[in-house]
Amino acid sequence: MKRVLHVLYSLERSGMEMMLLNSNSEWRDRGYECDVLATADSFGPLAEQMRGCGYAVHHLPFRSQLSLLPRLDFVRRFFRLCQSGYDIVHIHSEAGSPLFALIASLAGVERIAVTPHNTFRFRGFLRFRKLCERHFVRLLGGRFGMISDGVSACEWDRFRNKGIRIRNWFNVSRFRLPVPLERAAARQSLGARPEDFVIVSVGNCNAAKNHESILRAIPLLPSTLQPLYIHIGREEPDHPEHRLANKLGILDKVQFLGSRAEVLPFLWAADVFVMPSLHEGLGIAAIEAVASGVPLVCSHVDGLADIAAATNNTVLTGTTAEAIAEGIARVAALSLTERRNRTLADGRLVREFFSIRNGVQSIITGLYAEDTQSPPILEKVWRQS
Repeated sequence: MKRVLHVLYSLERSGMEMMLLNSNSEWRDRGYECDVLATADSFGPLAEQMRGCGYAVHHLPFRSQLSLLPRLDFVRRFFRLCQSGYDIVHIHSEAGSPLFALIASLAGVERIAVTPHNTFRFRGFLRFRKLCERHFVRLLGGRFGMISDGVSACEWDRFRNKGIRIRNWFNVSRFRLPVPLERAAARQSLGARPEDFVIVSVGNCNAAKNHESILRAIPLLPSTLQPLYIHIGREEPDHPEHRLANKLGILDKVQFLGSRAEVLPFLWAADVFVMPSLHEGLGIAAIEAVASGVPLVCSHVDGLADIAAATNNTVLTGTTAEAIAEGIARVAALSLTERRNRTLADGRLVREFFSIRNGVQSIITGLYAEDTQSPPILEKVWRQS
């Protein structure tokens, strides 16, 4: 049994944390025992749930009070943790990755893997620093895993950083189409009327998520549509989106429900899922929505274009309110039967393409492979799939 330490920041209900949460048995079946390290000041809300499904969860706060410098006790404790029998250290945090790689290498870890989980379009000196950091990690023998064509293109364009194409995944058994009674119950729990056109987005708020454009798109929708926007995700501290909804006079058409551990009922209630991000590594929430039978409207940006390429009916738009309103209207113009037939077809595609089995296999046979000739072979298979 090989041991892997996954290095993350705060353990949130998103991204890699959720993928690890639903894949522990797959790793074990393939001979890998995985542990998790949180490097933020706090564990994060998902720590107990990850322990409950079998992961050992460590916590070593990384940042000192002196800006970019690490805590001295972090260096010592992380070195000892790496020496405790790990074969692989897999770094998912952008911050501190070269230091993590250096300490792991000095501790004698056989394989160092790094996964950029977004398209980091750094500029100026920061871009140069990140280029040097990535080159340094490769000199240490580290390998980079690229979760989408968009990430791969960005890493090469910005940092001349080559990597191994891997796949993200989602919980195929959990995200499924609802039966009519389940959909009716989900809509009733939201207070949605039969005539309401329910729009859902899932994601913690920041400028890159571009939720503001969804709010601005609502008044632009056809007058015959009765939109109800369900906003799932933690808002920023000063609640700018809530204030914008009030300014636009659409508070009666928006429900801000905050972060939720269970999003499936909201997807079952939805008529369309909207992700208008300015950039993404790969939008797992959008993939989960498609698997749950919801038509997808998303911006034509790196990471989301990969999902459109894996499906047949995703509506790609610009990032402006006008473009988003047009995309939503296109979906709304379809009959319920046509919408269901399209989402059934796309659901089958994402279940196969982004399955846990395929995702874990792409990492094991690529990033973790002992044979350095494996990555090009894997990349060739990926391109042909």
